[in-house]
Amino acid sequence: MSAAIGWYGPLIDLCKASSHIGDYVQLLVFVHKSTPVQYKVIRNGGEVVRLDILVGDETRTYFPVTIWQQQMASKVFAGNVCLLQNVKITKYGDSLEARTLHCSSLQCLIHSDDFLAPKGTIELIGECRVGITAKDKLKKVVGWVQQARLAHCGSQINYYEYQRQLKVNWKVHEETQSQNCLSLLELSDLNKHSKATFNAYVGEIFLPITWINPHEANAERMFLSTRLRAKVDDGLVDDLVTTGCQLCGTPVDTGPGSSMQQNKFPLYCQNSSDRNHAVGTIYRPFWLYVWDDSKHAPILVTNKAAELLFGNIQAEKVGSCYKIHKKKQLHPKKGNESIIRFEEKPDLYMIWLILLKMLLQQGKNSPLKFKVTVDTTKDWESGRFEMVSVSIPALVRL
Repeated sequence: MSAAIGWYGPLIDLCKASSHIGDYVQLLVFVHKSTPVQYKVIRNGGEVVRLDILVGDETRTYFPVTIWQQQMASKVFAGNVCLLQNVKITKYGDSLEARTLHCSSLQCLIHSDDFLAPKGTIELIGECRVGITAKDKLKKVVGWVQQARLAHCGSQINYYEYQRQLKVNWKVHEETQSQNCLSLLELSDLNKHSKATFNAYVGEIFLPITWINPHEANAERMFLSTRLRAKVDDGLVDDLVTTGCQLCGTPVDTGPGSSMQQNKFPLYCQNSSDRNHAVGTIYRPFWLYVWDDSKHAPILVTNKAAELLFGNIQAEKVGSCYKIHKKKQLHPKKGNESIIRFEEKPDLYMIWLILLKMLLQQGKNSPLKFKVTVDTTKDWESGRFEMVSVSIPALVRL
């Protein structure tokens, strides 16, 4: 034990984890539950098994740990008291957690069945081959487990309390201010993180297609107003609809043929309570340029907000209808079953296309009411304003 705490870091209480962000530490904890999670490695292929466990000690009831090593994961069982060596404390958003690295190890000190053994826990603690500091910590953890009646009843944890604790540990920052702005100029003057509502007109939709050099001639593909004026199908749906997280709106990859790094997909979802992504068909993030008589502003629009902007039409439905459309264009004389079924249902691709054109052609004839989050740590072109919702402002009766 002396080598572990001498070189890789101290044995700490979970309540002090925030003071060791980025450091190697040792944790002696009780395992509440474990959840296996699989992630596909895009660049190299194959799958990596990740195990998420929820642990606790006498200073903090619930604390998340991520285990990446399969051999280590096979040793983890709910109800055991374990010594996690050389793990790293990390922070994601408002959440603290520990994660294992190549130098990490796990030692099970007390099994769940040991709490009911005839020899008793005092004798079991004495038989553990750990240092004095670890034994002292083990006594405290075992005492807490017995007092809280967690031993040998992992399935009987109070999960209502667990969910409450988890939300506290992984809560999204709640804005304390909500501002009604009379103009974009007033919006630009906001200097605190908040939510804001304002009326503005839609000028342009800019799609940052990362696999196109902005200086090339076909960079006009990034401006949707130009593409919608053309009468030919130039693959607008292929560029705007992709695969990604339906909650945070992050695409899985940067696009076909992109020279950018392909594994930019974040490990954790900031918009999910359990931090897991909900992978499916999404709208690729884009910029909505709005304006009024005082100023113009770019608004970042991700998947959920894009659905509201496009009349609650999901990206998956647009993509599936578009595929049938292309099949119909390739085989106009073939009345196959898929085309017949398609014609019997609303053509959501065409409806979506009409809504998109109307949105960009209204100008001052149709102001919209936007609600955005204001992140003052970012500049205008990096997501300072992100769309939350959009609606048609109520008419004022004279």
